[in-house]
Amino acid sequence: MYTLDRPLTSGTFTLLPLETVHYGPGAIDGLGAVLAAHGIERALLITGNTLATQTDLVSRVMAAAGGRIAAVFHDTIQHVHRQSVLKAATRAREINADGIVSFGGGTPNDTGKAVVLALAENIQSAADFERMRVKFEYPATVEVPSITGPALPMVAISTTLSGGEFTHFAGITDEVRQVKDLYIDRKLTARAVFLDANLTLATPLWLWLSTGMRSVDHCVEALCSNNAHPFTDALATRALAMLGRFLRECKATPDDLGARTQAQLAAWMSVCGLANVNLGLSHGIGHQLGARNNVPHGVTSCVMMPAVMRFNQAHVGTRQADIAECLGVDIRDLTPADAAAAGRHAIVQLVQDLALPQRLREVGVGREDFPALAKDALEDLVVATNPRPVSSAAAVIGVLEDAW
Repeated sequence: MYTLDRPLTSGTFTLLPLETVHYGPGAIDGLGAVLAAHGIERALLITGNTLATQTDLVSRVMAAAGGRIAAVFHDTIQHVHRQSVLKAATRAREINADGIVSFGGGTPNDTGKAVVLALAENIQSAADFERMRVKFEYPATVEVPSITGPALPMVAISTTLSGGEFTHFAGITDEVRQVKDLYIDRKLTARAVFLDANLTLATPLWLWLSTGMRSVDHCVEALCSNNAHPFTDALATRALAMLGRFLRECKATPDDLGARTQAQLAAWMSVCGLANVNLGLSHGIGHQLGARNNVPHGVTSCVMMPAVMRFNQAHVGTRQADIAECLGVDIRDLTPADAAAAGRHAIVQLVQDLALPQRLREVGVGREDFPALAKDALEDLVVATNPRPVSSAAAVIGVLEDAW
């Protein structure tokens, strides 16, 4: 059974200003009413090139909006390069946008948040992003600038399972440094989110499943966090069980709207309240694999999570055994060490069952990339909160070697 091995006696728990989540097939039909409720009449719709040019889904979203979308921007770039954000912000200014609608996966969603940031802070050039990015110097020097200007309301429509539409931070890549920087502020939170499984059927299956593994990574790092919390523990354990089941069902029957909806709900649960607990090395390395090697974030979780779990195994108490139980493993007759190992194996087995990449060498990452990846990871805020302290580039390189 799930164990409460780190009870809290006091603390503060922060909820983000997300107001409503609309879910289920056909949920998008309520988009117009939601935009109206937020006073949005001239929204900029931010989406991806494939959705805009190879499907009819943007037209369906436009129709559901009831004339409250004034323009579409679809020149987004994976991992959200600064220049793409500047182009989107320029388009928003041209139409005098009074709201943002993001439609797609993590790239349109983070681009939408980044445009909210750019408009609120009058960001006009790539250099302007410098004053707003989170700056971190290992082990504990942190600067998190706050948005001071008024922020446009944003509505997010998701077509993947990475869960970024429920968070208050964005990752934006500096193309020059080849580093993904974090931007954090409650004003970046979407006011409403739509989870409509009908809109996900055009998402490539590998992308759907790998972003589901990103949500698994949220659950694992939340449960193993050095400040794990009962609220997020409850959501993460349930979400992990759901993801283990429904990702496999999606793999077996890709057009099953019921399984897709359950996976969407699990992805939401995996990040709900996550602003209150520290994440760790899997997310930290994943950010930089995206910026430097263009590895999709869901795939970074597939290849990094098992190696990070092995690195952390002596520092997370019974939590890896709990992960085994969440994923349906009977650990009653196992020693604590074997039960924890079963948790790590259950994650590997899930990646295998979904036919997703398991090693860095499968996704175009070479050993020659390790020193730069390690250096950049050490400048990522979440690496400093990994359950096992990460004090050197050599330690990060060791984890990368294990994942290679």
